[in-house]
Amino acid sequence: MKRKSMLALLLLVFTTGCIIDTQIIDEILLIQTIGIDKHDEDQLKYTVTFPVFLEQGEENTLSMEVQSIVSETTEEARNILNQRAQQPLRYGQVRVTLFGKSVAEEGLEEYVKSIYRNPRIGSRIYLSVTDASTEEVMSIEGEKQKRIGLYFSDLIEQNIRFESIPETNMHLFLFDMYSDGKDAYLPLIKKAEKIPQIEGLALFDSDRYVDSIDLNETYFFSQLRDGNQGGTNQFSVKHEGKQEYVVIENVFSDVRYKEKTREPYPVYDVDLKVQAEVTSFTGNINLNNSKAVNQVKKQIEQSIKTECEKLIQKFQDANIDPLGFGEKYRSQTRDWNPTKWKDTVYPNIEANVHVHLEILQSGAIE
Repeated sequence: MKRKSMLALLLLVFTTGCIIDTQIIDEILLIQTIGIDKHDEDQLKYTVTFPVFLEQGEENTLSMEVQSIVSETTEEARNILNQRAQQPLRYGQVRVTLFGKSVAEEGLEEYVKSIYRNPRIGSRIYLSVTDASTEEVMSIEGEKQKRIGLYFSDLIEQNIRFESIPETNMHLFLFDMYSDGKDAYLPLIKKAEKIPQIEGLALFDSDRYVDSIDLNETYFFSQLRDGNQGGTNQFSVKHEGKQEYVVIENVFSDVRYKEKTREPYPVYDVDLKVQAEVTSFTGNINLNNSKAVNQVKKQIEQSIKTECEKLIQKFQDANIDPLGFGEKYRSQTRDWNPTKWKDTVYPNIEANVHVHLEILQSGAIE
C-alpha cells in the first residue's frame, strides 16, 4: 500500500512539473534566427526573426517578423523585444546565429558560450559570419522574406549536402576553437544583390575572425581537411593548343598525412586520392580516347596540387591552422608546447601534396 502511495506521489510531482513548464505553442513566439552586430563601443545590435500567425476571418496566415534592438546582452535584448511583442519570445526554435564581421573580428567566445549554455538552444545549431551587418543580410525582399527564419539554415544545409562547404555547427566550432592544435572556421555569407549567398569560409585564430577563403578555395580545403564524397570544380586545361575548361564532380576522395622528417622543421607528404566524373567540358576533347583522358588527368592533378599547396601556404602566412597540422604533430610529440608550435614550428613546416586522380565514366557524356 505504501509503495502504491509513494508511486502515486512521484507521478503527481512529475506531472505537476510538466504542467508548470508547459507553454502553449499558440501563445508564444519562437525565435528562428539571431543576428549580432556591433553598434558602438559598448553596445550591440541584436536582430531576430520569428513567425507570427495572423487571423484573417476564419483563416490564419503566416507572417515573418524581423525585429532589431540595441543592448549590452542577448537576454536584455530579448526582454526589450518582449515588451514590444504581442506574445512572449522564446529561443526554442533557433536554427542559425549570424555574426557581423566587426563582432567576429573582436572574438566570438563569450557569445557562443552564452548560446551554448542556454538549455533551450541545441548545440548543433548553425553559426555563420556575414561580410557586412547581419541586419542588412537578414532584410530579404520579396517572397523569400516569408521564409527568412528558415532561409539561412536551408542555405547552409544545402551547401553542406552538396559539399560546397564542409560540415559545420556550433558543437564542431567550439571543439576546434578550444583545440590548441587546430583552428576553427564558419560559413561566410554575403548579400549578393538581393539574396544572401554562401561566399566561402571565415577562418579563425582562436575565437577571432582573421581571414577568409572563397568557394573555389573551399573546394580544395575540403579535400585537404578530410576528403569528401562530393564537390564540383572547374579546371583550365590545354588541348590541341587551345585553352579549354573541364568540370569534374567528386565521387570519392581520401587524404592521408605522413610526417616525412621532423628536424629542423616537420616535412609532410600529403597523399590525396580523388575519384571523379567529368560532367562538362568545352572544345572537342574526346574523352573516349585514353590518351586525351590521360592528358586532361595530368593537368588537373597538377592544378589540384598547386592550389592545395598555395592554400596551405596562405594558412601559414596568416598563422592559422584550420587543417589541424598541430594535432598531427602533437600526436607524435611527448612534450607538446602549443606556444612553440604556433610561433616557431608551424610557420616553417613544409607540405608536399601528391594528387592521384582517377576519372570515372568520362565517356558517358559523349
